[in-house]
Amino acid sequence: MLSENYKIVPILSDLDLTTGADMPGDSINMKGFHKCTFIVGLQALGVASCTVAVYSGATDAACTSALYFNYAFGGAAAAAANCDVLEAWTNANSITLTHGTYDNYMLIIEVDAAAMDIANAEEWLTIQFTDPGGATGNVQVHAVLEPRYVGNRSLTALT
Repeated sequence: MLSENYKIVPILSDLDLTTGADMPGDSINMKGFHKCTFIVGLQALGVASCTVAVYSGATDAACTSALYFNYAFGGAAAAAANCDVLEAWTNANSITLTHGTYDNYMLIIEVDAAAMDIANAEEWLTIQFTDPGGATGNVQVHAVLEPRYVGNRSLTALT
């Protein structure tokens, strides 16, 4: 079963991009995981483009060190042909979500725990959306975690 081999965690549910300048999702304590894959749904993006970045921090909700990660958008808007076919992978430490281009797209972000600043005890991983002013739309995020130890009832990744 997928859920026995990977941890699935809801991170953001219908985040309204008009709610603030910096909008972090729930933080994940990565001490028990090798990798995190964020599945991001983008809906009704309009007016201005926002950005998304991923951070490590020493505590829950701390966005201390911007991380480099791999990402790919779906090949088309949801329900269109090729919406589930990923474009080429890119490596960056932030992404501009262009409102005229990525409305209703899926975005996949992959972060290896080895990219985190473990030397400074930064074992918390946080995805954050930033509105430069005027962004509209909604975002939904789930994380799929690759655990160090698998089991049919794994503990929470949010504490």
